[in-house]
Amino acid sequence: MNKFYIQIALFLLSVSVYLNNKALATEPAPGKATEIKSKDCYATSEEIFEKSKHLLCTNPEEIKNAKKLMNEAISHLKYHATSKDGYKFVGGNSRRSTFLYKKKHKDNTNVEKVTYTKNDPNKYNKVVGKLWDPDIICLLDNRSVKRKVARVYNPNLVIIQQRFKKWPWGRWKYFYALATKVEISENKTIIAMTSANINDHHPSDKEYKNTIIENANLFKTDIDSEEDIIKGTLKKVFVNIAGYIIEKKDKHVGITYVHSVSDIQILITQ
Repeated sequence: MNKFYIQIALFLLSVSVYLNNKALATEPAPGKATEIKSKDCYATSEEIFEKSKHLLCTNPEEIKNAKKLMNEAISHLKYHATSKDGYKFVGGNSRRSTFLYKKKHKDNTNVEKVTYTKNDPNKYNKVVGKLWDPDIICLLDNRSVKRKVARVYNPNLVIIQQRFKKWPWGRWKYFYALATKVEISENKTIIAMTSANINDHHPSDKEYKNTIIENANLFKTDIDSEEDIIKGTLKKVFVNIAGYIIEKKDKHVGITYVHSVSDIQILITQ
């Protein structure tokens, strides 16, 4: 029997989604036992905010700029989620209503898009909650993922750090990105993420630029990273744009995932 899955290295965002309803679990912290989360259990925005209040940004100018940037990120995500311009069909599974598309943005930046459905419209709130909760990670194949909130602006606007590696023997990679969750209507939510000009003290001389949301390069802030990032042990990657549009329909939940991250691709296996 064929198995079909989409493997997504993101928070949110870079959230892995397994279409065969495998159990979800959190990545264990060093020295601690694995903590299993029920696939029906997720933290609300308010609970995540309360847990991360010690990371609250108190700089009014930075808060204003973060909101402005993520409003633009929402607009870019909407465009790529709904646009057919330049997108080419790559593959999919019609039985699961899951399809993958790719395009080149301005001829030099890869953008990938996946559309898929959850058959039960009553799962809408669970889908949104699980995609936003940084502690919920699906353990697929040999990919390891660790995600945490690095800064909070409000319950629906944060900076996240995500670490991941595809294979057990592979090198750990990481990124920082701003992430926001916006309820467009009672039945529609957008989760968007983008990397900005964040000084995380990685020693690389490489210049990282957002090639889709150019104003993200104007957003500057400093993050106190861990020693392995400061020493350059981890490879840095960059999120141009990533996120979800989740919409409750009469008979299903429709999900569109957009993804443009340096050195990361969506993988499809049948």
